[in-house]
Amino acid sequence: MLEYIRSNSQSLGVKLAFGLIILVFVFWGVGSMKDRGAGNVVAMVNGEPITVRDFELAYRNAEESVMRNNPGATREQVRQGLGRQVLRDLVSQTLVRQEAASAGITVTPLELRIAVGQIPAFQNAKGQFDPQAYKRVLEMQRISPAQYEHDMSEDLLRQKLFALVTAAAWHDPAEAQNRYNFLREQRVPDYIFIPAADFMANAKPSDAEVAAYYDSHKAEFAIPPKVDVAYIRISPENLVKPEAISEADARKWYDANLSRFNQQEEVKAAHILVPLAEDAAEADVKKAQESAAAIEKELKSGKSFADVANAHNGPNAAGPGGELGWIKRGTTVKPFEDTAFALEPGKVSAPVRSQFGLHIIKVEEKKGGDTQPFASVAADVRKAIAKEQGADKLRDVLDNLIEDNILGKPLEKSAQALGLEAQQTGLASAQELQQKMGINAEAAASLEKTPANSPVDRALEAGDAYVVARVLKAEPASTAPLEAVKDKIFARLQGEKALAEAMRTAAERRKNLADGPINPTVKTGMGIKTANPMDRSGSLADFGADPELAAALFHAKVGQWLPAAFAVNSPKDGQGAVLVHVGAVQPPDPAEWDMIKDIMVNAVERERLQGMYETFMQRLLSTAKVEVHNMDIVDRKNM
Repeated sequence: MLEYIRSNSQSLGVKLAFGLIILVFVFWGVGSMKDRGAGNVVAMVNGEPITVRDFELAYRNAEESVMRNNPGATREQVRQGLGRQVLRDLVSQTLVRQEAASAGITVTPLELRIAVGQIPAFQNAKGQFDPQAYKRVLEMQRISPAQYEHDMSEDLLRQKLFALVTAAAWHDPAEAQNRYNFLREQRVPDYIFIPAADFMANAKPSDAEVAAYYDSHKAEFAIPPKVDVAYIRISPENLVKPEAISEADARKWYDANLSRFNQQEEVKAAHILVPLAEDAAEADVKKAQESAAAIEKELKSGKSFADVANAHNGPNAAGPGGELGWIKRGTTVKPFEDTAFALEPGKVSAPVRSQFGLHIIKVEEKKGGDTQPFASVAADVRKAIAKEQGADKLRDVLDNLIEDNILGKPLEKSAQALGLEAQQTGLASAQELQQKMGINAEAAASLEKTPANSPVDRALEAGDAYVVARVLKAEPASTAPLEAVKDKIFARLQGEKALAEAMRTAAERRKNLADGPINPTVKTGMGIKTANPMDRSGSLADFGADPELAAALFHAKVGQWLPAAFAVNSPKDGQGAVLVHVGAVQPPDPAEWDMIKDIMVNAVERERLQGMYETFMQRLLSTAKVEVHNMDIVDRKNM
C-alpha cells in the first residue's frame, strides 16, 4: 500500500525543520485496540493475534493495489493466492515487530514525522511539508491518515531491524566486476549444420508405424466437448447511451466533479545518465563530470540528442533515445524534477546530479497544470454519467433478462427490447468460449456441461460486464479418426526420423574433428561457418535459444569442439544437427564496465544485504509458532 508513495521518496537528509511539521501532522494512536476474541482471529503468531479486521484491511488494500496495477485483470483472477500472500506478509510484519521489541528497537513520533515530511508527494513547491497535500494524496489512494501512519511506522521499524541485522555484512569489492565479466563475456562459435531435410526422402514411416503412433497418442487427438451458445453481453456502458445525456445534466455533473478534470502538470523528457554513486569519492565525481562535459560537447557539435543518448546510456538507464516518457511532479527525484519542470520544450539542461548520477535532460513537450474546460471533456462527462446511470439499472435489467431466458423467450427479442445485441458463439470449446464471450474458466466449464436447449439461470461474469446465456447445441468429447490426422502423424514421424539420422551423421563426423585452430582452407571445404559473438543467454546464429548448448559453449576452452551434436531448428533451414567449435573468446568492454561500475557494485551490495536479511527472516519463521485459525477467510471461501 505504501509502494506508490514510497516510490516518490528520497533519502537525502532532513530538509525541513521539525517545527514545520509538528503543528500540522495527524497522529492517531494506531493499534491501541484489538478485538482478541477467538472468533475474530485469523492466525496467532507466537501468541499474538492477527485479527479478522487486520486481515480484511490488509487484503482490501492489497487487492486494490493489484487491480490498479493490472487494469485488465478481473477480481476473480486477482484473488488467486492473494489471501495467502497477505497472510504471509502479516505474519512477517508481526515477527519483525516482535523481534524489534525484543531488541529494544522503536520508531518515535519524531522519526515518523521527519520521514513523512521528506516525501515529495506531501510537499509544496518550496519543498516544505504541506498538510493539504498530505490529506489529498492519501484520499486519492483511499488510505486513512491512521492507516498510512501505522504502515509507515511499520516500514521504518523494518528498516531499523534490517540495518541492525545487516550491519556486519561484507562483500568482496571484486565480486561486482567478476560477475559483470561472467555475464558479459562472449564466445565466437564456429559450426557445422547438417539439415534434417537432407534425409527426408529415406525417412518415410510405414502405415504400421503411423497406426502405432496414433494408438499410443490418442490423447493428442482428443476433440473437447463443444457447445453453441446464444448470449447477451450487458455492461453499465451499454445500458444508457451517452448521447441521451442532456447538456444541462452534463454541466451539472461536471461542476460537481471538477476535481476529476484537474490536469496535473507533466513534462515529456529524455535524459543521458552518467552513473555516479551518491557517496562517490572525489576522483570518481571528477571523472563523471569529465564524461558529462564530453557528452555536452557532442551535443553542441550538432549530434542529435537521441543518438548521443543511445551511445552513452547504460542498460536500463532509459528507453531508446534516452526517452523517459511523461513525468508528473512527485514521481521522480527532486533535483531531476526541479530541472525538468523549469526547462522550456526543446531545451537541454546542464548536468544535474541526483543519487543516481549526472543527468543531462531534454524536455520535449509540456502539459500545463490546469482544469480542463467543459467543452474539451463533454464527451467523457456524458460517458461517465451514462456508466453511472447504467450501473443503477444493471441489476433490474439482468433480473428481467434471466427471467425471460428461463421462460424460454428468444434472447434476440429480449435484447432488442433493451437496445442490446444478442450474439452466438457457434460450436466452441470451453477455451474458445472464454475468448469469444470474455468469461472466466469456471463459467466456460459450466456452459460446457449444460445440456442443449437449456438456459443458464444466473448471470455470468465477463470482466466488467455480465452475460446472460442459453446453450443451443452440445457435442460430447470425441477423438479425431486416424484418417483425419494421418498426414499430420506421417509428417511428424518423418521429421523425427530425418532428425535422428542427421544427429547420427553429426556424431560420426564429430569423430574426425580435431581440436585447435581451424585452417581457413579446411574451414571452407568442410562448410564450417562462423556465427556472431554469443553471450550466455543468446542463441547460435538464427537457431532457437538452447540453454544446454550455451552452457556447453561457455564451459569449453578456445579451440575445442563440443563433444556432442545438438538438435536445432532454423527458421530458414528447418531442423537439423549442429556441431560447434569455440573459435574465440571476447572479453567484456572495459568502457562499458566503467560506465556501470557503480550501479553493479551497489546492486551486488544490496543483494548481499537482502540475502542476509532474508536468511534472518527465514530463521524467525522457522522458530515461530504460527497457528492459522480461519483458512476460509484467507482463501476467500464463500466470499
